[in-house]
Amino acid sequence: MRRTLLAASLLLALGLLSACYGAHNQPASDSPRYEQGLVDKAAAVVRGMRQDPAFKHIEVYLKNAKGALVLPSVIKAGLIYGGQGGNGVLLARAADGSWSAPAFYTLGGGSIGLQIGVQEAAIVLVFMNDKAFKAALDTGLTLGADATAAAGTAGVTGEVASTHIFKDVYYFADVGGLFAGVSLEGGVIHVRENMNRNYYGQALSPRQVVLERKADARGAALLKDALTVPAKGK
Repeated sequence: MRRTLLAASLLLALGLLSACYGAHNQPASDSPRYEQGLVDKAAAVVRGMRQDPAFKHIEVYLKNAKGALVLPSVIKAGLIYGGQGGNGVLLARAADGSWSAPAFYTLGGGSIGLQIGVQEAAIVLVFMNDKAFKAALDTGLTLGADATAAAGTAGVTGEVASTHIFKDVYYFADVGGLFAGVSLEGGVIHVRENMNRNYYGQALSPRQVVLERKADARGAALLKDALTVPAKGK
C-alpha cells in the first residue's frame, strides 16, 4: 500500500512538472494577451510586496538594483526529484532610477533531494551588479553557479546600502502573502524569444529592449511605476 501511494505521489509530481515545462516550450499565441497578462500580474506582485510589511526591505534592493526579474507564478514540485518553473519579465534600471520596457524570460531547473509537496510562489529577483544582470540578459544564468544568490533579508537598510557589499542576486518569494524562504539554487534563467517577438511585434533582442531601449510598451507603465522607488523626501 505504501509503495502504491509513493508511486502515485511521484507520478503526480512528475505530471505537474511536465505540464509546467511543456507550457514553457509551447509557442506563444498570435495574440499578445498572455504576455500583457504576465506584465499586469508582475506589476501586481511588486506592488503587493511593497505594500506588505513582511517585504518592506525590498525597496532598499530595488533602489540599488541594476535590474529585476519578476515571476508572478513559479511552480515548485517535488518528491525525491524536484523542479521549478515559471515565466516572468526582466527589466533594467537606469542610473536616473527609471526602468526599461520588459523582456520575457523563464526560470527553470531542478534539484535532487527529499522534497515532498507542491508549492507555488510569486518571486522577484533583484540583480545588484552589471555582471550578473548582463549574464542573465545575454547568455542565461544559473543561480548559485554563475552568480551568488540569497534570500532578501532585513539586514540591509537604506542608511547602509551605499556601503554594503551586495551579493549578485537577491530574491523575495511570496507564498499566500507570507515571506517564504524557498531555495532557488540551480534555477536557470533563459530568454523567451517567441514571447518577446509576440509582445513587440518584431524580432528584438532582450538587450535591445532593456538596455538600448529600442522599444517601449504602454502596457508596462504600471509595472515600471511599481518598481520605481522615489528618492528620499519625494
